[in-house]
Amino acid sequence: MAPSIGFGGTERVVGRLANNLIKYYNVYLILMHNSVDLPIDKRVNIIFLTQKKEHFNNTKLNKALTFCRSLKNYHKAIKSNNISICISFLARQNIINGIYKLRVPKFKTIISERCFPSNTYGKINKQLVSFFYNKNDCLFSNSAHINTDLQQNFKLKIPAYVIYNPINTLNKNPNFNSYNCTKSTFKIIAIGRLNPVKNHKNLIKSMVYLNESFHLNIYGIGILKQDLIQLTKKLKVTNMVSLKGNSNSINTEILSHHCLVLPSLSEGFPNVILEAMSLGVPVIATNCMSGPLELLNDNEDVYIKQGEFFKAKYGLLVNVNDEEALAKAITYYKNNDDVRETYSRLSFNKAKQFDITKIELQVKDLIDNVLCAE
Repeated sequence: MAPSIGFGGTERVVGRLANNLIKYYNVYLILMHNSVDLPIDKRVNIIFLTQKKEHFNNTKLNKALTFCRSLKNYHKAIKSNNISICISFLARQNIINGIYKLRVPKFKTIISERCFPSNTYGKINKQLVSFFYNKNDCLFSNSAHINTDLQQNFKLKIPAYVIYNPINTLNKNPNFNSYNCTKSTFKIIAIGRLNPVKNHKNLIKSMVYLNESFHLNIYGIGILKQDLIQLTKKLKVTNMVSLKGNSNSINTEILSHHCLVLPSLSEGFPNVILEAMSLGVPVIATNCMSGPLELLNDNEDVYIKQGEFFKAKYGLLVNVNDEEALAKAITYYKNNDDVRETYSRLSFNKAKQFDITKIELQVKDLIDNVLCAE
């Protein structure tokens, strides 16, 4: 169960897992919204809990009514299709699973947290998470830091596991030499919803430290689009920054750039870093909670001086909200082809650990263990 199947990181993970778990199970994809923008195998049964005319981003009353209808439709879907177990992703769906588990204790539920909770949820949601998460059979997240946060700050008592995001790495053989052509424009890519937590504002500010031999392309849509456009005008970097919207071929876009930058304030386990690594494209990321440290430095703690960057095992790390350090890291990549090629090879090999063929088996083992438990 997920909100929808779109361009977000969690939605892409759900789509990949559904398409691969059909090898072992009869899979139903239960979606809160009537929205599927990515390819789903025809053997996967899709159930929508709401119709396109129903929106959560409305009044509080409409949100509550839609949530209640979704819960009722979820109950019907489970019963009518004789579903044995449900894996839910993200807070609202996890809470629905918890509510249903209270009503039907014998039903098996697995929940999955994908964000760093303390940095994501407001007061009411924190209370709901603390209560309803513990009603489920178990939880898995995509970061050890997420599990620790849930246990320490949300009183999580159920078993908690870490299963990282899957990526398709087969048949990808990067042409590392193609990344070394930086004589004209050094192209930087950032990907993510245009909202405050993705912190594109800070990345745009970093462009002030650079010259017009650098160009930043930002892919994604969101509420801050006009604010970011105005910021580029205010900082006089309109010739150096482009807002590109969504792309149906994001891997192709990543491959056409010299490095990927993730400037986020907070993450769960950033798919965009994993996508870039699997393509052999060098990465720069903020050392935010959580994910970048696990991906780029095997979760080994680092100290990063303000205004500087850290050479991690598989990419460069900077402190959150440090535009000067971002600019230095970008410049370092531009001026050192050998370093970029080294990171390209290292990150490409690291990404193989997250191939879907390995991750799907971890999810399968978890499902089987929960189904077999008394």
